[in-house]
Amino acid sequence: LLDRILAYLEDNFHQHITLEQTARQFYVSASTVSTTFRREMGVSFHRCLTQRRLIAAKTLIGQKLPLEEISQQVGFSDYSTFYRAFKQEFGISPRQFSQL
Repeated sequence: LLDRILAYLEDNFHQHITLEQTARQFYVSASTVSTTFRREMGVSFHRCLTQRRLIAAKTLIGQKLPLEEISQQVGFSDYSTFYRAFKQEFGISPRQFSQL
């Protein structure tokens, strides 16, 4: 189950994805998905999805795309959410990262 969900996230991380929607996609409960992630990956479903999005964002930042556009392309609902997640994960802002 985990491998199939991870493949689904990889293919769709740029879209709006929820735990409940993913559970429906695989005909299991949201708690089953949540428990599977915590037990097998040591992180929550949401954290895993956010990390995947941020990895993609770092690649796009390297391509010198506008930061607001990047945040949308990788599936964040708005730039401020992207900014906070990026800074929390990497300790620097997206703009600072782009200047490295």
